[in-house]
Amino acid sequence: MARPGDEFPFEPPQLMKALADEQMSDLAGTFGRHLEVRTRPGRSITPDDLGDAEVLLVRSVTRVDAGLLEGSRVRFVGSATIGTDHLDTDWLDARGIAWASAPGCNAESAAQYTLGMMLLACRRMDQRLDAQRVALIGHGNVGRHLHRLLDRLGVTVTVCDPPLTETGALTDGASHREAFGCDIVSLHVPYTETGLWATAGLVGEEQFDWMPMGGLLVNTSRGGVVDRSALNHARHVHLALDTWPGEPDIVPDLLARATVATPHVAGYSVEGKLRGTRMVLEAFLRWSGQSAPPVGADAPATDAVALDLSRGLDGSLTSAIIAATKVESDDARMRSAGPIDATQFDRLRRAHTPRHEFLWTRPDQSTNP
Repeated sequence: MARPGDEFPFEPPQLMKALADEQMSDLAGTFGRHLEVRTRPGRSITPDDLGDAEVLLVRSVTRVDAGLLEGSRVRFVGSATIGTDHLDTDWLDARGIAWASAPGCNAESAAQYTLGMMLLACRRMDQRLDAQRVALIGHGNVGRHLHRLLDRLGVTVTVCDPPLTETGALTDGASHREAFGCDIVSLHVPYTETGLWATAGLVGEEQFDWMPMGGLLVNTSRGGVVDRSALNHARHVHLALDTWPGEPDIVPDLLARATVATPHVAGYSVEGKLRGTRMVLEAFLRWSGQSAPPVGADAPATDAVALDLSRGLDGSLTSAIIAATKVESDDARMRSAGPIDATQFDRLRRAHTPRHEFLWTRPDQSTNP
């Protein structure tokens, strides 16, 4: 037994160092058990902040490319987000830097929030959602979750996803022209600038011309999939925007025009954010050769709201969904914030009232997947 003053017989292992976006959920309870973690505001991370960090953990507001990482010690980048448009994955691959994201982590959250936005917009337009034809542009994780919700509510849904149609994974997909002729068009595509199915500026003047007078465009994907100039001139349609062209700087006129306006928080459920952190942790543990317990489904939160969607969209169910998603309060906070620059936009996102994904029943009476 070592006595006071004796040299300790071995050095404890040194933890790898990590820099993380301060908005990542439960860093202490996840990565904090395996790494020495420092935090910074995600949009403010610079090369000087990296120091001797070998792991970088981000969300969607941090651009990760040569400008940030060249000359750094970073060997693993994890993004607790479903999208990767903020990561220069080609550069990371070329430098041998491992990277991971969290596809699908907040799909249920984003789908529920989009539904809340549609319902609030329809209420303000004096319309019933179940009397509208809804087109989903993109049928990935979020699009499929939203499709199931709309089906349960008796809403007529058209799906447009050309990549899935080309591969045969979607056999009854509509064309863009058919989809944009629907009463409501909801965007659920990744942001990509290259390739056959690039989505940058996907919605432009032509697509807006196809939309009917008084139609509704809903965007909870990425702001850049809508052409800013075309959006400014599309005065014949209503807008429900959670993601904005040019964000985090929001054009005041566009904010005033929007029927529903929220600050890029569709995926911000408690469960979705935690699921994203855990999925990236699992990838990190695999990369570092440590055992990684699978990311399983959590038990529902004790204060999660359970909704029976089978009864149809009466006024009480509409109000319950809007309340559960907190869309109306997010909209009110954004409109009262005044001119919105990057600092104000991030403040709105940080101050977002925590919300839980609501539970809903399917025909077999099980809860939502």
